[in-house]
Amino acid sequence: MKTCTLAIALTLLAAPAFAQSEVDRLEAASVSAGANMEAFLVSRVPEIAPAIPDWEWDEEMRTAAACTLDAIRAEGGDAAVETYLDEMDVFAEVEITSMEQMATVTPVPINPDFAMQTGQACGTAEIAMRRMQESGLMEAMMVPDVMGRLMN
Repeated sequence: MKTCTLAIALTLLAAPAFAQSEVDRLEAASVSAGANMEAFLVSRVPEIAPAIPDWEWDEEMRTAAACTLDAIRAEGGDAAVETYLDEMDVFAEVEITSMEQMATVTPVPINPDFAMQTGQACGTAEIAMRRMQESGLMEAMMVPDVMGRLMN
């Protein structure tokens, strides 16, 4: 469950106001927030550093992000997209200090059910999970001592 929460948090991260498009904003904030998350993880469990996935965006992720923004717009209109991006711009600057904080303050578009359904439908959840599995982060987080150190 905690790994799922982490994956959802990672898939929801978005971007700074200077970026050119909505997808660019989402990408910039996602990369920044990912770096903040990585700093937290490594501060608690330094040996996890080699298992941190590369969160740089590729075409697959940009397509999934565009799908997510389209779904937000279909559900809540332009205002919902702008609100989500604004919240993500702020979150991208937040210093992560706990797993609980990451799970509770990561902005969620519309509501948690919508965010989860959209993450699955658009593929962002699958991309995040795949990257965490390929890098070894998922396996590392299953080690009780590692999870214990992250949770304390």
